[in-house]
Amino acid sequence: MNKKTFLVTAIIGFLFVGGVGFGLYTWKENAPSIRAIAIPVNGLPTELCEGWEAAFQEVLSDEAILQDIADETEYAEKLGVPPEEAVSHLKKAIEVEFVKRKNWIQIGLWGKKRQNEDLEKIVELLHETAVENIVKIEPSFQQYLDAIKKQQAAAKSRQP
Repeated sequence: MNKKTFLVTAIIGFLFVGGVGFGLYTWKENAPSIRAIAIPVNGLPTELCEGWEAAFQEVLSDEAILQDIADETEYAEKLGVPPEEAVSHLKKAIEVEFVKRKNWIQIGLWGKKRQNEDLEKIVELLHETAVENIVKIEPSFQQYLDAIKKQQAAAKSRQP
C-alpha cells in the first residue's frame, strides 16, 4: 500500500469514527429523561397518600395554572415547543405518582436529556405551585408540612 492510499484510507476511517461518535452523542442527548421532586410520606396511610396524589394530579392538570407556569418559565422557548401548544405539551409531560415502595409522592417532568437543566427549574416551580394549591384542597397536607417543619427544626436544634 502506498502513502496516498494509506492517507485516504486513514482520512475516511477518521471521518467514519467521528460520524459514529457524533451520532451516538446526539442519540444519547435526545434520549427521554425525567426530572422529579419527591415528597416523602413515610409512615402515612396509603389512602391518604393516594388522595394527595389525586389532588396533585388535579391541580397540575388545571390549564390556568399550567399557563402561568409556562409563561413564567418560558416553557415554549426553552423546550422548543410552539407557544400555542405549550400548555398541552406541559400537561402531557407532567407525571405525578405515589411510589409505595419508596414512600414518596413524585412530581416529575418528562423531556430530553439535553434539556435537564431547564426541566429541573420548571419542575421546582411545578412543585412550589402544586404545594401552594394542594393546601387549599387538602388541609391534611398542610398539617403534614407543619409536622415536617417541626421535625426539621427539632433536628437542627439538637445539632451542636
